[in-house]
Amino acid sequence: MLLVATMLLAGCLGANTAEWGSNGIDVDFSSNEASITTNLGDGESSFEDLSPIGCNVGEEISPSENASDRIKFQGFLSASMLYESHDPIDGARGMDTAVTAAVAIQAMSKADAGNVKDGEGARIDIKQWNIPLMPETRAGTVDLDEIDQDSESDWYILGLIPTTENLNDGFKALTEWHKPITVYGYLISPTLVNGSAFTIDGQSQTTGYYKEGTQSYHHTLNNDCELNVGTSNLQSVYVLVDKIELNGEVISASGNSDDEWKNGDMPFLGRAGFILFFLTVGIGGAVGMFILSQMIVRQGAKETMKVLLGDEGIAKIKKVASDLRRDKKSGNISPTERKRQQDKQDREEKKQRKPPSKSKDNAGPIAGFDLDSALSANSEDDGPQEFGGKSSSVVVSQEAIKLEQQAVNSEPAVQEETWTPPTSTRTSSPVSNVVSSEPARKKTEHFTGSVRKESSAPKAAAPVKKRRATKKRKATKPAQESVEPEPQHEEKVHQEAFEEDDDFSDFSL
Repeated sequence: MLLVATMLLAGCLGANTAEWGSNGIDVDFSSNEASITTNLGDGESSFEDLSPIGCNVGEEISPSENASDRIKFQGFLSASMLYESHDPIDGARGMDTAVTAAVAIQAMSKADAGNVKDGEGARIDIKQWNIPLMPETRAGTVDLDEIDQDSESDWYILGLIPTTENLNDGFKALTEWHKPITVYGYLISPTLVNGSAFTIDGQSQTTGYYKEGTQSYHHTLNNDCELNVGTSNLQSVYVLVDKIELNGEVISASGNSDDEWKNGDMPFLGRAGFILFFLTVGIGGAVGMFILSQMIVRQGAKETMKVLLGDEGIAKIKKVASDLRRDKKSGNISPTERKRQQDKQDREEKKQRKPPSKSKDNAGPIAGFDLDSALSANSEDDGPQEFGGKSSSVVVSQEAIKLEQQAVNSEPAVQEETWTPPTSTRTSSPVSNVVSSEPARKKTEHFTGSVRKESSAPKAAAPVKKRRATKKRKATKPAQESVEPEPQHEEKVHQEAFEEDDDFSDFSL
């Protein structure tokens, strides 16, 4: 909002005037002759060979053609209207379509206009101003519709026609009311340069043009080339503007005056300086106030911390802060930063991690166990398997080999003292401390029970060497016909030998 206000004050935004050129108005002017081409009305209109009326300074000051000076309109600017176009429906016609600005000036001297205080000048309430020379006003301090011979103030109603582009653009200054103003320009004669009547659509033009004569309604000048208002207290004329002085600034035809008015110009600083100053002070002041407020808040926080923690707590906090800065300079990182980095690394590893592939070598929790071999083994083969065979997945350990060798070495000595047992299909199985990986077979009876049932097959009564737990193997039941009868006492001794061995009490898995 401040930036928009600045642009408005600096003239970047403001009222628009009629366009200059072929799409708006174009005036070819000299003090001897003028031509006007306007597109502000309903179509294009051209007014050729116009005769300007100026101030002829000589033994007698009077308005005339080919004058040496300009006519002056001086007073206090009370109201104005800028035109971008004219609508014939509203009543504008003829020379009205060439007017780009209209003003209501209370006629007075320049000194008197400068002495008018703010709020004391005439205030005009404009209802509408479609026809440049005929404004419609409402009740104010002055109602222009009611100006007559009994009025106490004199007024100019001027339809301004710019003679240059700079003047056309300078009419924007007229939107600033209640200021002293002086307009320099020329009236338009109702006759052309060649002396013929000036007509529009075959009709002679009189209203708003120069009136020559000595009557009270005729146009006359005073000694200062200023147009006299007359007894009617109101002069409504078209003016070919050549210069405007407004509150000490000048709008010239060339735009090269020392006091030339510029849209949005500011005293001392100028337009560009004002914008730069506003941005510097405004934005810089805002930043400065923000910094100041932050300092105040921090100071308040420090005071509160001193009250809550005391000097000792503040000293400890400062020490911690200095240690952190020292560690940071030395390359160490804080626990929070370390945790953040570790979390980031874990996320990256999780993205890159692939699910482990299944392998036959690591198929089970027991090393050396081949599940495929165990499942493919013949379930009907209940006989013992040789360790290390193709159909067995049991690995013989070194301890099992040693136990087997000891059993083989000690077996002949025992058999010399005892009787020779009959030939059996059961083969001794090596001792192993490794759990078999073979699939579960059909449950068999305890081999001690088999021994009891084989009462007809006597065995030696020699003591059996106590061994550690051996792997249970299913033995093939010997045929009943081939078993020789043995003495009763031999069976008893054999039975007691096995009963004394606690390690053979249970071989269930």
